[in-house]
Amino acid sequence: MKAGNFTGIKGIPTQDIAMWEGMGPISDRSAERLGASDVAVAAFRRLMVEAARTMQEKGEAIGTASPRIAHATISSYEGVVPKSVNWRTLGGGSEAPRERVA
Repeated sequence: MKAGNFTGIKGIPTQDIAMWEGMGPISDRSAERLGASDVAVAAFRRLMVEAARTMQEKGEAIGTASPRIAHATISSYEGVVPKSVNWRTLGGGSEAPRERVA
C-alpha cells in the first residue's frame, strides 16, 4: 500500500473482478450520491437490465444481434488518458477506430 496500490490486488481488471464477486445481494441505490467516475457503472447497469429484458422478451442474448463484434476482436484497455481522448476508441473490436496513447 505504501507503493500506491491501496487494494493489495495487482491490476485494475483484477480489482474489478474481486469487487464483482464480492458485491453480495443487490442493494437499494436510489438515494446514492454518484460522482463523475460512477457514470460508466450506472450505464453498465442500465445496459445489463435492458439486455435481460430483451432476452426475456425476444430470446436474443446481448452480443448476438447485429451489429455484432466478434468476441475475439474485443480487448480491454487499462490506463490513464488525456480528457481529449475518446474512450470509445480504446479497446474496441477490429472495426472500431483505435487511438494510440503514449
